[in-house]
Amino acid sequence: MERMKFTLIFITALSLGLATSSLIAQDAVNPNKATSAVEEGHDAKEGQDKEFYEYYYKTIAESQPLKKAKLEYNLIKALKKEIVSRDTTKEAKENIKKIDTSNIKYEKVYRESKWVRGFMGQLPHLTARDFMFVVKYDKYMCFVSFDVNPESYLQEARQSQLIFEGKDKFEISIPKP
Repeated sequence: MERMKFTLIFITALSLGLATSSLIAQDAVNPNKATSAVEEGHDAKEGQDKEFYEYYYKTIAESQPLKKAKLEYNLIKALKKEIVSRDTTKEAKENIKKIDTSNIKYEKVYRESKWVRGFMGQLPHLTARDFMFVVKYDKYMCFVSFDVNPESYLQEARQSQLIFEGKDKFEISIPKP
């Protein structure tokens, strides 16, 4: 009797399982065809989602000018700071006022460059970083490095090294405190 009940339950479960799986299989086939037909019809016509997509990309702010402005601000600030601290002549003080984005040249430099490795070897206090630049204005050239991307944040330079040609290469003048 026990065995008969078990067999009956097993056969019923098996038949229900087969019936259920066949129904699921039929439903799975039909909705895909219906859904794909609806999607094809929707993609072909104008919809709110397409309008939103187009409007979003038309109104997205162009971030390149802002990034460039932040980078130039950070580089000019570091250059001016170095000139003030290293060149105490009256001419230098006048030149600082003239420095702006139109009259500087700058370039990002990389640690793989043989020239960067060369001057880093001569100036051991400088360390290679991911964001390093060389800025040039008139007779001044400045190596500047940052901890994070200077295009993204207004920040102080991590390291900077100014070089310039003075009146006499061997003349060293220490400013009075």
